[in-house]
Amino acid sequence: MNATTLPFHSSTRTALSLNTDAATGQRVQTMTTSRLELAWVAGELRIACKASRVLMEATRDRQRPGMRSARGS
Repeated sequence: MNATTLPFHSSTRTALSLNTDAATGQRVQTMTTSRLELAWVAGELRIACKASRVLMEATRDRQRPGMRSARGS
């Protein structure tokens, strides 16, 4: 966008999901982030969007916040 045109709408969305592969039993965590901007430029609506997805192996044991591991005691 040029310096004189400001978006009238801007939003970002982040989502996390944890899935288990039925064949291997391996857990995979997915983080998806998307961004949307809407602006009027010379009388026309300009839509700008961007998205990214990151896959991470979820090999660590999940723990509730504040709980100490028996291994660390």
